[in-house]
Amino acid sequence: MTTIMQERDLTVRTVRSLDDIEAIAADWRALEAASADSLSYFQTYSWCRNWVAHFAANGGEHQPVIQTAWRGDTLVAVWPLMLTGRWGIRKIVALGDPHSQYCNAICHPEHGEADTVRTLLASSLATNGCDVALFRPVPESSPLVPALDVVPRIADYDNESSILDLSEFGSSEAYVQGLGKLQKRNRNRRRNHLARLGELSFEVIWPDHPDFAALVAEGTRMKRRWLKETGRYSTGFAMKGYEDFLGHLSGDKERLEGACLSVLRAGERVVAVELGFIHKRAYYAYIGGFDWELREMSPGKVQMEMTVCWLIDNGVVGYDLLANPADYKKSWSNTAIRLLGFAAPMSWKGRLYISAWLPMLPAAKAAYAAVSERMRKLMIFGQGVGCLILCF
Repeated sequence: MTTIMQERDLTVRTVRSLDDIEAIAADWRALEAASADSLSYFQTYSWCRNWVAHFAANGGEHQPVIQTAWRGDTLVAVWPLMLTGRWGIRKIVALGDPHSQYCNAICHPEHGEADTVRTLLASSLATNGCDVALFRPVPESSPLVPALDVVPRIADYDNESSILDLSEFGSSEAYVQGLGKLQKRNRNRRRNHLARLGELSFEVIWPDHPDFAALVAEGTRMKRRWLKETGRYSTGFAMKGYEDFLGHLSGDKERLEGACLSVLRAGERVVAVELGFIHKRAYYAYIGGFDWELREMSPGKVQMEMTVCWLIDNGVVGYDLLANPADYKKSWSNTAIRLLGFAAPMSWKGRLYISAWLPMLPAAKAAYAAVSERMRKLMIFGQGVGCLILCF
């Protein structure tokens, strides 16, 4: 751990190794307990330590640059970042990118969030060997936002998280009763069709379950099949060891915190799986997979309905479908959180990246999404423009 900045009674230290991360485990977890921010799961010790252990422990493309702020012996803020890049462009981004879905910081509410984060920002922008700092997607409510007012916004960055607010439902029965007639009819039809394969059963399991890792792997296998069949490319899924990383996530059934897995079966057959995270009574719907051969029966929708009902009955107040708007996400949600993007150049290559490449991305991604599935499959197979767009 390197001390790189001292300001009055605030000390900023940069954490760069797995050993240094583990050395502050108790401090990090104590900070998490003091914070009420439900959008900070991807900044927790559990997520960050596990990600570094699997993808950044031995050097290589990803180098942790975790900014920590201390007052005496008390950790008052942590902003997990990393130095990464390809094709000659070195970037500061959120630790865990592209797997981490929010760029955020955890701050102690009693220790001056805004001033503390400004000091962490100055530290991150002083990182050697960096061409550009990209902070995205940042929740509009994040303690980072006031400090980032000195960093230019990414032009045309239009992003949001779709969320189903569960707090308005007193029970799962109230949620079901609130559905429209057509929604109820479709819900019953899907369940009846699936039940022809065998009695439907649903459970939520945790990492201490003996089948957790195997079922996580099954869910990712289902997701990979969907990506292949629909001609989509995922940089996160392309990273070697992704299933092993997910299978080693932690979760606590008694505290209702961390990783959990929704499993839907028809008879003995697993037909849909969803990996999610509960944090501060909010749920992140992270990866959903379903049996592609049963796609006409919509097993994924049945599983999502059952997961939502389970969450309501267990006191969880939000079902977060995460970043990147989509029609299906909007159909499941009743509110949204605006997400922001910021970019700071730190070299001539960074200035060129921001001025020439970033403005092209929205139109390029829209054009890529508009082509037929057949054409997308050819582009992915050839590692062509689709991969180039999504990798940046």
